[in-house]
Amino acid sequence: MTLKTVTPTYSLKAGGQNSEEYYRVVYSFADEVLRKADATVSPFVSAYKHFLATYRLEEIRASEEYVLELLSFGVLWNVYGAFALATRWAPFVLLARMAEWRKRHQRIKPVIDIARGILMTLFLFPKSGTSHPPVLPLLPEADRLAKWLDATGEFREQALRFIRWRAYWDTLPIEDLLSVRDGIFALADWFTTRSEDVLGAYTANVDHFRHDNAARYRWREDRVSCMRSRVEYHLNMVGAEILNRAFRADYDAAEAKVVLVPGCMRKRPDEECEAVRELRGMRCTGCETDCHVNRLRAMGLRRAFPVYVIPHASDLSLWSPTYSGVRCGVVASACVTTLVEGGWELKRYDVPAQCVLLDASGCHRHWGCTGVHTDFSLREFKRVL
Repeated sequence: MTLKTVTPTYSLKAGGQNSEEYYRVVYSFADEVLRKADATVSPFVSAYKHFLATYRLEEIRASEEYVLELLSFGVLWNVYGAFALATRWAPFVLLARMAEWRKRHQRIKPVIDIARGILMTLFLFPKSGTSHPPVLPLLPEADRLAKWLDATGEFREQALRFIRWRAYWDTLPIEDLLSVRDGIFALADWFTTRSEDVLGAYTANVDHFRHDNAARYRWREDRVSCMRSRVEYHLNMVGAEILNRAFRADYDAAEAKVVLVPGCMRKRPDEECEAVRELRGMRCTGCETDCHVNRLRAMGLRRAFPVYVIPHASDLSLWSPTYSGVRCGVVASACVTTLVEGGWELKRYDVPAQCVLLDASGCHRHWGCTGVHTDFSLREFKRVL
C-alpha cells in the first residue's frame, strides 16, 4: 500500500520529529487554564457541587471536570449559538435518535448517515446562523443550545451536562445568574485568544481546510466533526489533558486495562486487514509486522492488555461493567475532534478512560486522505497506560 502525503487539519508534531514538545506545552497550558478558572468560575463550581450533593443528583466528580464543562459551554455558544438561535424548528428528537441508531446498527449506518446529513443541513444550519451570536445566553438560550447540540450527534455528552447545569442555574436569582454567565464568558473569551497563542502552531491548517472544503461537507453527516473551528481543536486538546487528570484515580483502580484505537492506525485498508471481527471491535492478528496496531498488540501480549480497533461511531456502552461484568480502564486514541466526547461517553457508562491523541488526522472516510498510516506518541501512551 502506497502512503500518500497529505496536509492534515492539525499536527501535534508541528514540523518537528515527534509530538513530545506538544505534550509539554499542553500540560503547562492545562495548568494555566485551571488557574484562570480559579479567578472566573471555580466559585460557581463549588456551589454547583453543593447543589448536586444536596439533591443527590450524581456522584460528585473532580472539580476540573466541571470547569471543563463551563469552558465548553462558553466556547460552543460562541461557535454555534447563532445557529441554535436561528433554528426555529427542527426534528431534534429524530436527529438525536438517529445518531444513536448509527452506533447500534452498523449495517444500515451508511443510510442513516445520508439521511442525517440532509436533515442537519436543511434544519440545523440556516444561513442566518453564520454570524457571531447576537446575545449572551440566559436560560431560554441555554435550552436552545443544548437541544441543538444534542441533535447534531457530535455533542450529546456536553448537552447532557449543560442540561444539568441549567437545572442549577434555574435556582439562582437573576443577579447571581448574570454573575455566572459573565464568569463563563470571561473564561471562554480569554481561552479563545490565549489558546491560539499557545496551541495555534498545531492547528495552522484548520482554517485553510475549512475554507477549501465547506462545499464538500455541506450535506454530509460528519459535517460538524470535520469542520470544527480552531478554538474547538484547542478546547479538545486541553480537554483531553484535563479529563485524563480527572479520571486518573478511577482508571488506576480498574480491574483490567484495554486499548481502543481507530482503524486509520492500521497499515492495511479495511478490506485487506486480517483482524478478527468481534462484537466490541476488531482484534489484530499481526498480519503486518510494521503496522502500528500490531506494535501495540505485541506490547499488550507482554503487559496483559488487549487491543481493539473500533470505528468512530462505536457503541461504547459495550465496555460498561453492566455489560461485560468487569470494570475496565480504557486507553483510547482518536482525532482531536472526537476524543473528549468519547471520554465523557465512557464516563457515563462507568468506564474510566485515559486518552492519547493521534498525532494527526488521517481517516479516509472523513478526511479524504487515502493511505495515511496514523500514529501517536508511544512515550505518552506508556505514561497514561
